[in-house]
Amino acid sequence: MKNKKHLILVAVFVGLAIVGTMMNPHRASAVSSNPSPVQIVPSAPFGDTESGGFGQPSSITVPAGRHLIIETLSLQVDVNPSGSNIEAFVTYTSAGKSVTLFVPLTFTSTNTSNGFDTYVAMQPVRLYADPGTSVTLSTSSPNGASAGTTFLTVSGYLI
Repeated sequence: MKNKKHLILVAVFVGLAIVGTMMNPHRASAVSSNPSPVQIVPSAPFGDTESGGFGQPSSITVPAGRHLIIETLSLQVDVNPSGSNIEAFVTYTSAGKSVTLFVPLTFTSTNTSNGFDTYVAMQPVRLYADPGTSVTLSTSSPNGASAGTTFLTVSGYLI
């Protein structure tokens, strides 16, 4: 009986010692079975809006020495005459290659004072633009309509 009480007492103390060890913060480390190292990439938020002016493409220049990761594109295109069809394209350079992305536009309104229709688009994307290159919005119309002023907004981050 005395041994039984002694064993119970030892078990309680061992349990308390284990719980006490688990409660204290301690350093942890992990060894990955993957041989490639994990890289933490510093980033800086980036956002810019540009307009090329009446009838001109709109361009945003990627800072030299930094890649631009674009996460959101926002476009506005004014078109004349009212009721015209218009297409929008964003062109950028990624890994040294020119990439053109079609961006569907949505009609929003007609300005009765000047006869221009306004089209807009906003797209979540993941585009990788090379350092020192441009991200450019251009338009095309199958029926010969002219784009008035275009606006290109990009947001993302630089690495």
